[in-house]
Amino acid sequence: MTDFDTTQHFDDQKAEAYDRVIRQVVPGYDVLHEMIKVLLKRYVLGTNSSLLSVGCGTGVELMTLGQEFPNWSITGVEPAQAMAAVAQANLEIQQLSDRCEIINGYVEDLNSEVRFDAATLILVMHFVPDDGSKEALLRSIAARLNPGAPLILADLHAEVEGVRFKRFLDVWRDWQLHQGMPEHIVDRGFEHVVRDIQFIGEDRIMELLHAAGFKTVEPFYGAFLFGGWIAWKE
Repeated sequence: MTDFDTTQHFDDQKAEAYDRVIRQVVPGYDVLHEMIKVLLKRYVLGTNSSLLSVGCGTGVELMTLGQEFPNWSITGVEPAQAMAAVAQANLEIQQLSDRCEIINGYVEDLNSEVRFDAATLILVMHFVPDDGSKEALLRSIAARLNPGAPLILADLHAEVEGVRFKRFLDVWRDWQLHQGMPEHIVDRGFEHVVRDIQFIGEDRIMELLHAAGFKTVEPFYGAFLFGGWIAWKE
């Protein structure tokens, strides 16, 4: 593993290509976002609710949810300047910038007095080392949620010494090739995965969520090494 800086990794070139590439990399990427939409519709009951999207990238969640919930206010935080710029442009194109805000920064940069009715953390935590930083991220989100508010988390997860990791790493590579990605691009991507992704197992994810103040945790999505869970703040 190396010290990985998402603000440097997601430069202008990667930000512009992200929405195309991510669909070739993550199985069921669009379905995942449709599932998030349905979960929030079921478990967030207010018509004028507020959502926090942590590591919002190019703004896919904000656009998907902003269109589905016309009375919600949505705040996205994104540390990579290039990604935040693409997200802001996308919101303006979709005419959502009046109630969807992009903050180029971190959860800790938000007003500590503001509370949200729900939060998402999609394909973010696997970049964060498990040296206290993963738990700190989850705690910072929990601190900004109302009691009983849901957090929807999706991440890569595996015990890297386990059979599942090797088995599904190979299948995941096959899947990307099947999507038409050039082999040299796939190989470069997997060098990044092995070098930079901070894998932990599902049991450890449960431990971290509980330690951060989330109670009931339920899985709702799985694809090779990817998983998705919904958890409720105590």
